[in-house]
Amino acid sequence: MNKASPVFFAFFALTLVCIIGSTALGQTAPSQSSRARPSDPTKAIQQVLTADEARRLAMLHSDVAALDSLLAEDLTIYWGDGTADDKASTLALFRSGRLRYAQLDYDGTRVRAYGQTAVVTGQARIKAQSDEHALAYLVRQTRVYVRQKGRWRLVASQTTRVAPIP
Repeated sequence: MNKASPVFFAFFALTLVCIIGSTALGQTAPSQSSRARPSDPTKAIQQVLTADEARRLAMLHSDVAALDSLLAEDLTIYWGDGTADDKASTLALFRSGRLRYAQLDYDGTRVRAYGQTAVVTGQARIKAQSDEHALAYLVRQTRVYVRQKGRWRLVASQTTRVAPIP
């Protein structure tokens, strides 16, 4: 009968620890702050959809006060023409009337929640007035929300123009 070497037992123990550790990742005891999080992904997705709809309506109606509460302080928006804005400049666009939406309709919206972060993708039909330019496009969008202080806030948005619409 062969005797197992101490190296074998050390290797076996290390492998077992790695397997147990990797299956337990992310399964820590809830902290005080995590109890406020939506534990049900379906609930988180619904909350993100509600926040996204509130943001859509705020943009459609140039409601700067509502936008201020729905946009994260470190927001970055990449518009369909390639320009970028942060929160302050986005609010200034709407406050000044330089950007006014006549239509902002979403289609094929998909939300994927990852704990305190959610990614929203889909298409939109956009009709707007930006400065002196009329815009009418079918676009694809990606929006990223983060749960901050109990609320979902938009932290990033990327719009890609697909085709002009009549």
